[in-house]
Amino acid sequence: MISTRIRRFGAAIMMLFTLGLSGEVLAQQHEKTSHHQLQKTNTHGKKLASSKKEYSRNSVSSSLPDLRKYPSGTPRKKAFLRTVMPYITSQNAAITAERNWLISKQYEKRWSPSERARLKDITQRYKVKWSGNTRHIPWNNLLERVDIIPTSMVATMAAAESGWGTSKLARTNNNLFGMRCAQRHCNSEPGKVKGYLHYGSLKESVNAYAMNLNTHQAYSSFRKSRAQLRRADQEVTATNMIHKLQGYSTKGKSYNNYLFAMYQDNRNLMPSN
Repeated sequence: MISTRIRRFGAAIMMLFTLGLSGEVLAQQHEKTSHHQLQKTNTHGKKLASSKKEYSRNSVSSSLPDLRKYPSGTPRKKAFLRTVMPYITSQNAAITAERNWLISKQYEKRWSPSERARLKDITQRYKVKWSGNTRHIPWNNLLERVDIIPTSMVATMAAAESGWGTSKLARTNNNLFGMRCAQRHCNSEPGKVKGYLHYGSLKESVNAYAMNLNTHQAYSSFRKSRAQLRRADQEVTATNMIHKLQGYSTKGKSYNNYLFAMYQDNRNLMPSN
């Protein structure tokens, strides 16, 4: 009897020892597992932070970078075009969308309130007089103005007027096209080039330039030449349009010749139009 009790007692002690050892092993395994999950979380967090940093580095800037850091010639030209071209193509895409909408509505007899409001907005922005009567819409004048400026022509003029983005006017005023301001509209902000328009971003500069060519009376012959190409079902390109621009510079035709030569020398860096 004593021997049996001793054996049972010994077995109980062994069982308790085994359970304690198993619990320690499980605790160690749980600790290792938790530590691994924490490392994964940290690693994932680092990747997210890195991606965000990369995105901000590659995002389009609202102002010109200091292009003087690039060697003059092809490296600087490519850097300039990489910076400004997205704004030019975006502006032309917006103009094309409005032009296509106008063309689609040209023979429409019924207009919803939202369509009337959209038409009124376009006529006001492009400075086209309209009474509000949808039966008497000045289509010729509208379509003559709501049209693109060839992308390569815009890029060439921006490069010519800003010295490929290195001029003080471009760097401080975000003014890519040498656009002056009337005396009453000029500002005198410190650090800005006086006598010239100042824009909050490159996008504003490109948009203002396109609207200027599409609305100012000085460029009516440019718009008429573009409309003639449209009626003849010909493409509106830099080659076709650079020599049609009159009144932009006091140098007259010599300025256009300079622009065309500049375009020809750099057309391999620019879009086909």
